[in-house]
Amino acid sequence: MILVISHTTPIPGEADLLQAMLAAGADRVLLRKPGWTQQAYEQLLGQLPPAYYPMILLSGYPELCIRTGLGGLHCSEQLRASLPAAALQTLRAQGLLLSTGVHAPGLLDTLPNEWQQVLLSPVFDSISKPGYKGSLSGDWQLPRTPAGRQVLALGGIDIHTVAAARRMRFDGIALMGALWRQPEQAVTVFTAIHQQWNNKDHTY
Repeated sequence: MILVISHTTPIPGEADLLQAMLAAGADRVLLRKPGWTQQAYEQLLGQLPPAYYPMILLSGYPELCIRTGLGGLHCSEQLRASLPAAALQTLRAQGLLLSTGVHAPGLLDTLPNEWQQVLLSPVFDSISKPGYKGSLSGDWQLPRTPAGRQVLALGGIDIHTVAAARRMRFDGIALMGALWRQPEQAVTVFTAIHQQWNNKDHTY
């Protein structure tokens, strides 16, 4: 499972790049741009084929997710803390996949089962945030998680670390910094990482 996370700021030709990565095998795309208005997200979505909407998650704006038929809602820690159990159940009943992030493995067990996708970070030294060091030891492995939940490795995932993420038994990886260091190379970089992640010769 590979999640592509958008750049935090606008990128020329971004919609085309995201579409190309979905076509090349990305399972989901998370549109997460801090400070963006609902209208700004709508404009970006308008540049993407609606056929891909079920594969797209949006950070915040649950009403927009439901109205446009997006695949899921990603919630920051602040938004997650504000959502009571009943609200989570309502969003799930609307067909949304619920996604959030944590920064310590011990927090995984504290999340209600409604959270189907969890980003654990930073696994390795961050690419997009220099100085943000990885928090897991090389021999750490993901403990068993509730049925229906996928825990994705985020932070420092690139062609050099993807095999280690697999050995840690993550359900998937989330890509951001490796893709957007050179946006014109994003699809090429994605394809290489995708191939490495799906390499059946990994040993455990």
